[in-house]
Amino acid sequence: WLKHCRSPISPAAPGRCSAISDDGDGRAEATAMADEEPLEYTLLNKRDAKVYKIPPAADASGHKAGDWQEAIWKGSVRVIGRGKDLTIKLLDNSSGSLFAQCVIPNGETEKYVERVVDSSRYWVLKIVNGSRHVFIGFGFSERNDAFDFNCCLQDFKSTFVDRDREVETKACAPMKDLSLKEGERITVKLPGAEGERITV
Repeated sequence: WLKHCRSPISPAAPGRCSAISDDGDGRAEATAMADEEPLEYTLLNKRDAKVYKIPPAADASGHKAGDWQEAIWKGSVRVIGRGKDLTIKLLDNSSGSLFAQCVIPNGETEKYVERVVDSSRYWVLKIVNGSRHVFIGFGFSERNDAFDFNCCLQDFKSTFVDRDREVETKACAPMKDLSLKEGERITVKLPGAEGERITV
């Protein structure tokens, strides 16, 4: 059923202008459109991607690419970002038709992309289709392609996910109490008044 996963995401709808209304007293009120969708952008394109049917992991250490047989599919991989969501699309090199896609919500790559324990060129992808899911082997022949893919996932998470979480954490942090406690005083030195200080 991999070939019947969701079709590629359609381009984001053009942004809408703000609506302007007049309340009758000559004051114009701007209403921002809150339903605008985040833009979609391509982060990576590689043509030499491979997919494997994989057996269950032999032990708790994880999957090994050395246990996989011949690749069952070869084509292109395209990594697309949309807000905090990431999508790994596997596409036919000639027609561009979708073979499968791995959708990663909120940049949680650790839940959907697992690196094998015996190679830096291969991963296990979790492909979700409704209430069902399947795990497939995925990788590249060239180490440079694998390096670019891995960096793409890491950069997306650090740039678009972790950064926003850090901002949200700082925004929610309680403000420090800078008020003077009972009995405390501060001394202020006035500019231009040499040696003169005021204690409050």
